[in-house]
Amino acid sequence: MGQDKGLLVYRGSPQVLWLAGLLAELCEAVYVSVNPEQRTVDPYATLPTLVDRTPDQGPAAGLLAAWEAQPESAWLVVAVDLPFIDEESLVMLTEARSPLSRATAFRHPSGVLEPVCAVWEPSARAAVADRVAAGDRSLRRVLEAGPTTVLTPPVPGALASVNTPAEYRESLATLTGRGSKAPR
Repeated sequence: MGQDKGLLVYRGSPQVLWLAGLLAELCEAVYVSVNPEQRTVDPYATLPTLVDRTPDQGPAAGLLAAWEAQPESAWLVVAVDLPFIDEESLVMLTEARSPLSRATAFRHPSGVLEPVCAVWEPSARAAVADRVAAGDRSLRRVLEAGPTTVLTPPVPGALASVNTPAEYRESLATLTGRGSKAPR
């Protein structure tokens, strides 16, 4: 993308603020995973943050920082590059949560499990830490190894991620009603 995806403006404010507001309706507390450089940047500086302990480990570092702060907690993880995520999908995730699984996650229509819109149980901590220690930061592979409670997203396109400037422009057009429809 070439820029911080959390700072992209979709609905009149940075995505990280919009998403934190959405999650605040569903969670006791909301924390934003940041790298050390981000924690002093607005609007991150105004939000409760968890700072990644290991650089360049992606979402796995954020999840490990969350468990370091609260080891017995399950974590609803939602990436900032999902501008179409909605309350209905997040409610489904939280209501279907199974503490007997390592995680509860959606499966994309392509068959791929989505690790950054999932509920991660404390029992997954060792598996994530072991993968990162082995040089594999893929949360998806942890989901694939299971046990994982797998769901179908209730809203088509809710898990569409934005990773390029062109996708950002298309997403903006869709969200403002100038585009065709949400991605599938």
